[in-house]
Formats: sequence, structure tokens, C-alpha cells
Amino acid sequence: MQKQNNLAVVETPKFELAVLDGANQENLEELIKENFGDVEITSIFDRVKFPTGGALNFELPGEDPENPVLVPEIVGVILDHHRVNAYWPGEFTGEGNPPQCYSHDGVHGVGNPGGLCATCPLNKPGTKGEKRKACKNMWKLYVLTSGEAFPMELTLPPTSLNAFYRFLKAFTFRNRLKLHQTVVKIGLKRVKNANNIPYAEATFAVVEKLGDEQYGKVKEYAEALKPILRRPPAVRPGEAAVDIPAEEVAQGDQAFEELPF
Repeated sequence: MQKQNNLAVVETPKFELAVLDGANQENLEELIKENFGDVEITSIFDRVKFPTGGALNFELPGEDPENPVLVPEIVGVILDHHRVNAYWPGEFTGEGNPPQCYSHDGVHGVGNPGGLCATCPLNKPGTKGEKRKACKNMWKLYVLTSGEAFPMELTLPPTSLNAFYRFLKAFTFRNRLKLHQTVVKIGLKRVKNANNIPYAEATFAVVEKLGDEQYGKVKEYAEALKPILRRPPAVRPGEAAVDIPAEEVAQGDQAFEELPF
């Protein structure tokens, strides 16, 4: 590892930018609606599945739905990220049911019980064991990888939020850059909870700083995407508010500690 302009640089293939030139929110939404029809924009993004049971590979969609592509790391530009809360009643049983209550911004919940997350009794430590919350606090990342025009969607489970928070804190004060000015590598490490049960925790490292021309394009693209990504998903009659399989946030849950934010 070497130091360069206060960035911790790791070796990786050169990042290839393939965003849409001249993209703005109106043109981007119009293009997506024209080509994909009336769908939620995030439904066209590849969804990364966070590993369970201490496995150290992310799962990406493959040509065969029964055989996902396993990768040990994801390298790209984090175009946007935001809090997500979700509540499933009872213990995880292996069923991929949608949550009973969901918050797209970590502030307002939709469903049962719904309402303000800050005052919700299910969003308090101790509501599911000594330190655990009944409501799962997660973080959603939209990562633009090399050569791709649309970002991947990665949901960090509760047990990886402290790692992301520490990375953001160190990155902000050490590098004095905006997050999407850099290429970031998201990896995995195996840790164990208090009951000696292994689970995977996300790791983060800066790969490179984007050049001025690259960053100009990424910034324009990120600004066009951000209002769309932050918009709560539409809820149609008979449909769940969101599709997040419970197994993605169940792993390592016993190691949950109250977050510093």
C-alpha cells in the first residue's frame, strides 16, 4: 500500500467510466420510462446480495438465476447512499418475506406500525434482546462499477454500518473530498459475534481519485440520479412497499451495537 495525496491507494485495474453524457434528471427519467416502461428505477439495477453465515463473497445476478456470480469485492464509485429501515415481526425463519414496515429514508416508516422512525418503540435498542433492535437499521449504497452505465444496489446490514460510518469519518477528515470523487473497493472480512457465530462485515478502501474530467461527468450523473434514488418507492394495490429479502439483514444480528448516529 502506498500514500498518494493523502489517499490510501490499493492496486486495482484502471476504472473505466461509462456514464451517460449530458444526463440530467428529466432526460434520464424520460429515457428510462421510454425504454423500460412504468417501473421503479431501482428495479433495473443489479442487486448485490450481502453474504450470510460468514461467507466472504457477494452474490451478483447471473444469466442463470439459480447460479449467481460470486465476487469477493466490489470496486466502483458510490454515487449515492442513504439510510433504510425495515421491520419483520418475529425471528428470521428462512422465508424471503417483504418487511411489514419500511422506511426509504430512515425517517418515515410506511406500513405497520409506520410513522416517525425516531419515536418508534421498535427502533430502540433492547426491543429484540439486550442490544438488538426489532427494526433493522441498514444503509443502501448505489455503486457505479467500471464500464457500466447504471449503478449496482447494495444494502449493508446492521452489522456493517459501524464499519461504513468509520470509513466515511476517516475519508472526510483525511481526504477532504466528496465520496463520489473517488473509486472505492468494498470487501468482506469474517468476524464473530458474542456467541461465537461467524458473519461477514463490509470493509472499505479508496482505490483512486477520479480525474477532473471523469469527476465532472460522474458529478453530473450523480446529481441527475440522486432525486430519483431518494424518492420513496410507489406502492401499488396488492404489492409490498419494498422487496428486501429478510435473510440479507438477519446475519450477524446478535452482534448489533447501538450506532453512533
